Amino acid sequence: MFSMTKRLKEAVSIMNGLDQKVFTKVLNRVAQKLGDQRAEKIFTAEEEEQLATILALKSEQLEKVLSLSRYVFEQAAYQNSSASSLLDSLTKSAGMTTELATVFSRVWHDTRRILIKKLQKFTLGAPQVLKDTDWRFHLNMASHALQKEKELKAVLRLSLGQESELSSSSTFSSTVHSKNNSNNKYRISYAERGVSTSEDANGDEDLCIELGREGLEELYTKLEVIQTQLDSLTKK
Repeated sequence: MFSMTKRLKEAVSIMNGLDQKVFTKVLNRVAQKLGDQRAEKIFTAEEEEQLATILALKSEQLEKVLSLSRYVFEQAAYQNSSASSLLDSLTKSAGMTTELATVFSRVWHDTRRILIKKLQKFTLGAPQVLKDTDWRFHLNMASHALQKEKELKAVLRLSLGQESELSSSSTFSSTVHSKNNSNNKYRISYAERGVSTSEDANGDEDLCIELGREGLEELYTKLEVIQTQLDSLTKK
């Protein structure tokens, strides 16, 4: 159920050291909010600050913990796993301690039926779709005194259009594996912070995102997570 990626290993390592009594309350909140279309985030910015203080975590550590918590419950829902199966997967595949995996298992046992129902009804509304992509690289040079320092950046351009432009015969799962970038149409449900946008008279929109090496690696990791979830759905 879980692939041991670098990001997963880091998040699990952080989780294994948390106070499990406090963390149980966090997991209950995560499970309750998943699939709720009114909830853009599990916790508000203020609540995340408080959580970071209570759990003695840095903001980036908390983000990894919350992201993995969501992923665990989403995977359990997509796989329709039992509590015992989830416990087994978390200890053997994800490297969690038995105590931590048991906390996940108990919360999943209590919320499984409701969460699966909510996720089955969950829709993205009327999202835009990806019509085309383009990218380029540029090199940032440091000041004259530090001219040996260079930073390579990638700029991604995503051309978005309305969902009505999709062919009635096209499906999300069939386009994901297409190798022709100019014809791919993916659903876009959110945009990363820091992007620049432009819109034309037809409502089409261009999103330009500048990413360094770490940003590209994080984007790739998230796309892998999405692909894994899609694969698990298409196998059923």
